Amino acid sequence: MATAAKIRDKAGQKLGVKALGQALESSVSDDLDDAYTEVFERLRAEDLVSWHSTEEVPEELVSPVVDLVAFQRVDEYGVNSERYQRLAMAASQAEVRIRRTLQVDYFTNEDEAVYF
Repeated sequence: MATAAKIRDKAGQKLGVKALGQALESSVSDDLDDAYTEVFERLRAEDLVSWHSTEEVPEELVSPVVDLVAFQRVDEYGVNSERYQRLAMAASQAEVRIRRTLQVDYFTNEDEAVYF
């Protein structure tokens, strides 16, 4: 599980605006908090959240949410083209990963016969 603050810090690292062990500047921290809120609201509108915005993000969803938050602010922080490509690729796969994680497995016992 990860808090919104941890998501923000990890997104800052992916954007290259935060080094390990370094704190984010308050303006960057506020901006990434806003980006998290925007991503959360977009995912909620698509029924892709299983947590409340003030709750911790489930562990299996932390990485894709971080990817989406980082990409939400990629233009504001002037990342180089290589980093941009990595962030774009990760963000494009993030929503698919979230959908797969949250989908219900209707076939829990595949050995069982199903009669229609």
